[in-house]
Amino acid sequence: MIDAQEVAGRVSRIEKLLAEKFGIKGVGLEQGLRKAGRRLPRRVRSDARIVVEAGRLSQHPRLARQLDRTRFQDAADRVTAHLKAIDVADRRKGAAISVLAGMAFNLLLLGVLLVAFSAWRGWI
Repeated sequence: MIDAQEVAGRVSRIEKLLAEKFGIKGVGLEQGLRKAGRRLPRRVRSDARIVVEAGRLSQHPRLARQLDRTRFQDAADRVTAHLKAIDVADRRKGAAISVLAGMAFNLLLLGVLLVAFSAWRGWI
């Protein structure tokens, strides 16, 4: 049987990591994971569902007996390890580079179209 305080402690740690890495604050673990959505890999999302279910069951004394301690701990460890490995600065750099690359491609395409139009009209 898992102690409800142990479950609550791990859940709160995962909530803090979600707030730190994705900016999802104060909505609870289940809603926080829903907001994180596909930014988390499928395997991490399934492990997080195990943690959420354990948090729900641990609130009820009789249902808490049904929890599998090793399964819960392994799932919580995998979710925590994945969230700790996320580099927020690298994600921001990647997003900025993606926006700039899109703008550069659009400008390049505009230049090519301008040259093609000028050649078609005989201005070049």
